Amino acid sequence: MESSNADISILAIGRPVASQLKEKLERSLLRPSTGQRYLPSAVLWGDDSALKLFEKYSALPEYYATRDEISLLQHWSTDIAGHVAPGSVLVDLGCGDVNKVKPFLDALEASHKPVKYYALDLSELALKRNLEKLQAACYKHVACNGLWGTFDDARKWATDVSEPIWYMSLGSIFGNDEFDVAVRDLRTWSNAMRPQDYMLLGVDGCPDKERIWRSLNTPIPGMPNLVEHGLALSNTILGHTWYRPEEWEVFGVCEQLGPVCTHQWVIRALKDTACDALGFHASKGDEIYTVKWFRWGPDGMKKQFDHSDFEQVASWKSPTGPVYQYLVRPAKMAN
Repeated sequence: MESSNADISILAIGRPVASQLKEKLERSLLRPSTGQRYLPSAVLWGDDSALKLFEKYSALPEYYATRDEISLLQHWSTDIAGHVAPGSVLVDLGCGDVNKVKPFLDALEASHKPVKYYALDLSELALKRNLEKLQAACYKHVACNGLWGTFDDARKWATDVSEPIWYMSLGSIFGNDEFDVAVRDLRTWSNAMRPQDYMLLGVDGCPDKERIWRSLNTPIPGMPNLVEHGLALSNTILGHTWYRPEEWEVFGVCEQLGPVCTHQWVIRALKDTACDALGFHASKGDEIYTVKWFRWGPDGMKKQFDHSDFEQVASWKSPTGPVYQYLVRPAKMAN
């Protein structure tokens, strides 16, 4: 199903996003197979309000990652664009605010390379808002469209694309988990890619534990953080109120594991609490985790690529901080 507004086209490429988020919550929060409850990362970005909230937090002086990601693309976009074949299809995985990708699209436009850009997001409203920004750029060589769906939906959609595909993960979405988990997720993509396809992978490699903690835990007075918003959104998705803010505390934890820093949000029950309609019960002190994010540097990422059947083609570092973009392709390309 396709929706359009003037020259903006948004294609719904999978089952309704809300139903997929509900399934994730049921598996990881209500009936976890391991016994440990998790709040799925996708729920943190599950609606347009979450993306607007992130835009406010990423504008804080303490939040360095987005600024470094943008400065990297401003500095290196012409070089990166040189690797793109004319006629390629660019899929921006979890595009968020297109201010990040715009320097890259500007460089492609300046090179007169005809390409198709698809912004992928869970929020149709966010796609419309951000594609309107790109529409104002009046590109002649870059056609901008939207894909409304999940990463799984995008891989299925891509099976009908004959042109070379560039999958773009510009903001530390992949490669930032525990090593084995990160390799497993990257291999999902390398297995789905053809020899002519590439992935542009952004990774925050910050080694400073204090800086990471401040960037993710500095509050904005009177405003929920992303996890608190995600918890409230989960009530809506599940159709019942299991989360009541006064019954839970949310805090961030940073660890130094050798050369790698990690961050994880923890949601801890302040009292016994329940939602009988969902079959949810928690005792005081019970904890729900978000995914633990790992800040891998270049050496760690090379090992991930080697173990996930990717070949590293090139890499670029932000001039303002330890944020990197890696260009990789399936290792079978070299065989």
